[in-house]
Amino acid sequence: MLRRRVIFVLALIGGTVLLSWRAHPVFGDQIILDGREQMNYAVSLMKDGNYALAIGEFERFVHFFPEDPDITKARYLMGFCRFRNREYEAARKTFFQLIEIGPTSLIAGKAIFLIGESYYQQRVYQEAERYFTEVVERYSHLELKNAALFRLGWTKMNQDMWQEASQAFQRVDQESSYYERSRKLAQKGLAGETLPQKSPGLAGSLAAIVPGSGHVYVSRYRDGIIALLINGLFIWGAIESFDEDHEALGTLLTLVEIGWYGGNIYSAVSAAHKHNRNVKDKFRRGLKEDLNFDLLISKEDRIGLALTYRF
Repeated sequence: MLRRRVIFVLALIGGTVLLSWRAHPVFGDQIILDGREQMNYAVSLMKDGNYALAIGEFERFVHFFPEDPDITKARYLMGFCRFRNREYEAARKTFFQLIEIGPTSLIAGKAIFLIGESYYQQRVYQEAERYFTEVVERYSHLELKNAALFRLGWTKMNQDMWQEASQAFQRVDQESSYYERSRKLAQKGLAGETLPQKSPGLAGSLAAIVPGSGHVYVSRYRDGIIALLINGLFIWGAIESFDEDHEALGTLLTLVEIGWYGGNIYSAVSAAHKHNRNVKDKFRRGLKEDLNFDLLISKEDRIGLALTYRF
């Protein structure tokens, strides 16, 4: 009986050892997440421009390490990656959540700036102006304010508000890295007020007098000739039809001609507006060739904005 017990105990011990030995490689292959490594990996993906992958890794960090001291920074960088990946709506959602957590913190200021920048990239300039102005009012002692003033100037210029744009550029601090560029833009931007423009009213009036002449006025010569020929042919056809007592055909051609005549006027007015927009866009492109935007965060959690403009 004793012998059987000894054999049973030895067999139990042996089985346990064998099971542990066989299971060891399995446990050794388990992946153990480390917060620092996870954060560093996500940041490395972001720096390499792999924003889509970086978003996923920051989300993983937020999910597994909700109590980590860098959780706010991770959320911010996740929003930044979404912004850089042109996921503007998703980026704004992330930034708004950060602002709610700490509305007076510096990282909230960065989030507000990028909300404005997201609207700027989408050409929703009034909304962009709102958030850049908020940064200027809340963070008046930081370089972040100067970056917002610099961007605010561009927002005003894109709305053809040349004087207001110049005033925004002039408010950039002399010690700022944006000062020299802002000083040049404050002067050169005012030339937008004197750009050669075509009068939409005059273009429409000319088109009403002689079809096609409104297009010629805005240097759309081909469109002007086509408008003149088409309207001329319909007018001639209507006159000939009435002279030949083809009342129905003459009436039909007259109605069609009225449509072409009205379209000729509308087209001339639109061409004048388009001409003016093209002149302004060309002027602005001449001021900001090769815009490079990037956001750099140092260990001190300070903001650095690399905005390069070539004149």
